[in-house]
Amino acid sequence: MLRTIDVGRNLTKLSFVEWIGINSTFSQAIRWHRKPLYLGPAKSKLFKVPQRYLIPRPEDVEILRLFNNYRTYKKSLIKFLVNIVDENKVQFDEKVLKKAEEDDYNHCMELNNQWNEEIKLIRDERLEKVEAVEKLRVFEKIAEKKEEEKKYLEKIEAKVRKVKQEAATFITRKNIDQAIEEALANVVNYNVAIDNNGNSYQSDCIEQNTNKETISATN
Repeated sequence: MLRTIDVGRNLTKLSFVEWIGINSTFSQAIRWHRKPLYLGPAKSKLFKVPQRYLIPRPEDVEILRLFNNYRTYKKSLIKFLVNIVDENKVQFDEKVLKKAEEDDYNHCMELNNQWNEEIKLIRDERLEKVEAVEKLRVFEKIAEKKEEEKKYLEKIEAKVRKVKQEAATFITRKNIDQAIEEALANVVNYNVAIDNNGNSYQSDCIEQNTNKETISATN
């Protein structure tokens, strides 16, 4: 249910609905959120005397003790804070603050330099280890490279020796006439046949066998 504040008795129901802009069927009008003090107590409560709550004596003593402790602690704390504020007022001197700032800066610089020295020692040790490992790796690479070059040179030398051996049989301008005479004197017949048993047959033998087979076939 929606509650609305009463703005006066001169408004009709229609104008009231138009003023609040809602359907007042389910709305409840109230005069105020809280009754003003200048109106005084209601007539139904005018001669009503509120009942006073009686606290037992032991409980009253305990409450008084706790309150005294609270008040003492509060006063002590306030006095302590006041003393701190007074001390800070003395410390807030510009010269004192500047001196304290310089001392703090010098202390920070000394601490920073100390940390830098420690980090430098650690860094140097780490770089030495890295350098040793890198040197070992480079030496291994150099040894592998030398081994590869050695094998490559051995292959080249073997090829050169083989070419030198074969060069003795090469035909040059000086020995071309001799090579021609040897070729004419030693004729090589490459028309050779090989049977299943691995026996080789020259061309003249092949021609004789062929002629015999043709004669036998005609007869």
